Order: sequence, then C-alpha cells, then structure tokens
Amino acid sequence: MNVFVDTSIVNNFLDLEEHRAYDSNWQENVKYLKQILKGPVAVGSVTLYVNPSIKQQIDSTENEKRKAELLAKFHEFRFTEFNLTIFPFQFPAKFVSQEQAVFIQQLCTEHPGLLKDEKIIADAGFDDNIDVLLTTDKNLAHQVGRIGKVKFLLPKELWEDLTRSNR
Repeated sequence: MNVFVDTSIVNNFLDLEEHRAYDSNWQENVKYLKQILKGPVAVGSVTLYVNPSIKQQIDSTENEKRKAELLAKFHEFRFTEFNLTIFPFQFPAKFVSQEQAVFIQQLCTEHPGLLKDEKIIADAGFDDNIDVLLTTDKNLAHQVGRIGKVKFLLPKELWEDLTRSNR
C-alpha cells in the first residue's frame, strides 16, 4: 500500500517521543502512527510518500540542533518524494490536468477551509500509485473522504483499514 503523508503526519513522526498528556488527539494519533510504523511500514507492506517541500521546510529550520534531529528522523523513515504540480513547483514534477484543477476548485468552493490543502489534495488524489492520504486534519480526511481509489484517512482509520485487510 502506498500512503502519501500530509505535513501534519511528518511532524507527528518527527516528534513521536514527545509527551502531550493534555492533547488526546495527539495521543491517539501517536498511538496509531507507532503501530503503523512498527508493523506495516517495518515489514514493507506500506510505503510512505511525501511532497519534496517537506524536506525543504526542514532544511530551512533555523535552530541547527533541531534541524539535524529533524533531518535524521526524515531519513530514518525513508520517505519517497513525490510531487504533482500546482504552481509554484519543483522538479521532478507532473502537472494537474484541467479536469483535476476544476475538481479541486469545486471541492474548495464547497469547503473553503480546504483551500490551504489544494496542493496535498492534488498530490495524493491524482496519482495512480497512491492508495491513501494520511493526515491528522479531520476536515481534510472527512470532507474529501475519497478521490477515485485514494482514501483520505486519519491514523486510527488507516490502522483499522490495515488490520481489516489482514484478516
């Protein structure tokens, strides 16, 4: 299974050991992310994809110690970089079709809060190789739900999906 991860998930991966007792959503996400990493990712049945911009964001971290920690974690997870292009872009890149652009525009018109996520929607939703977009953003997961065969899921939902398919 090929899973495209939202920036929120990468941030969670990079801070898995951080303890946030006050945040039940964080605790739930970390619980299921750890299970996904120790199980399906570790055995190779799940490949994690990211947008190359995530590494650029890490590279621009001003705190050198934090940058080194984040880069080490980023490389530890062996993310595969993928980029379907909406301007601005970087290479390697593929461009969205007119039909795909219209679909995203309509989705964002129906759900204006998704406008900030148009890039991740394009990257995950229109790649034939992607099965799931993994996010901690409940609005993104539940307002989009699915584009073609690509499911938009929260960590718990992905874990449940993976365990159901292994029965």
